[in-house]
Amino acid sequence: MDTTTADDISRLLNQYRTAIHETRDHAFERCSFGRFRAGAPYFARHALQLLTSTHGDRALFTPAFEKEFERVNADLALLEHEGGRAYREELFCDLIAYTEAFRTILCYRELGMCDTDGIDDVREEIAVLLDELEGEFRTDTIRALVSSLDETSLSLREADTAKPERSETPAPAGELPSSFYLHGKRTGIPEQ
Repeated sequence: MDTTTADDISRLLNQYRTAIHETRDHAFERCSFGRFRAGAPYFARHALQLLTSTHGDRALFTPAFEKEFERVNADLALLEHEGGRAYREELFCDLIAYTEAFRTILCYRELGMCDTDGIDDVREEIAVLLDELEGEFRTDTIRALVSSLDETSLSLREADTAKPERSETPAPAGELPSSFYLHGKRTGIPEQ
């Protein structure tokens, strides 16, 4: 397990501060999957909170860091106030987009068209936005869908670990590789 340092916390505080300022300064450029996203401050705050809570390094969160954290939280509150209801609705639209992206990634994964890279990131962002928007928007349908998708994700991961490694050795001369057969019929070769 990596050891958390004061530099890690300082770096994450800076990322949190930067995310707030970029979100404010680039309001017209924000989009769900772009460089500037409405949820960026919440994702940065979550990373900071996760680091200090999971590693038990709360002692590194000194009074100076606490004070800076409160200042940055005040900046976020100002951003929320300035953005008003429209900003919160943008967050909700992003939550819907991320949930659909999660579903799409899993569909492609199930079809063998992509790997699992990015699934955990999208899933974590969904969790952050669900927590942030709880009680403000109706999220019960999204929560139910995400729960179902989590089961699918777990099944795919279990299937991946249960699969034996495929050998990339070529078929002996005169034999067709097994990929040329589909339901007992040869594919990819003209019928004779």
